[in-house]
Amino acid sequence: MPLTLRIITPERIVLEEQVDQVTATAIDGELSILPGHEPLVTALTMDVLRYVAGKEDEFVAVMGGILEVKNGEVTVLSDAAEIDREIDHLRANEAKERALAEKTQKTDKLDVYVTEMAIGRAMARLKAVEFREQRKRRR
Repeated sequence: MPLTLRIITPERIVLEEQVDQVTATAIDGELSILPGHEPLVTALTMDVLRYVAGKEDEFVAVMGGILEVKNGEVTVLSDAAEIDREIDHLRANEAKERALAEKTQKTDKLDVYVTEMAIGRAMARLKAVEFREQRKRRR
């Protein structure tokens, strides 16, 4: 009995698919969800969510949010999320470099925080692309 995974942002439903396993990074560590998992609600960090559908590992860059497990459904609500194949590696790398350069020029705590969030988003996107490339090499 597979799980139903839904990843939802304010703009769109990023993913709705039957999966065998979901692995995500919560604020207190990594967790994996398999069919029959107990109900759960947890906050997510900015990182890569991995899911297994059939024999394939798939990756989604998730910019934090909330993960809920209930009745065989895993729902992720996030401000932003991108499936690995949607991510432009060059643009993500440029965003990271731009944010790193900006961080050195900021002194206000709020500006530094906003810049660190931009770095975190870029790093999550780049990590998803890296996992996608590793998957391609294994084939």
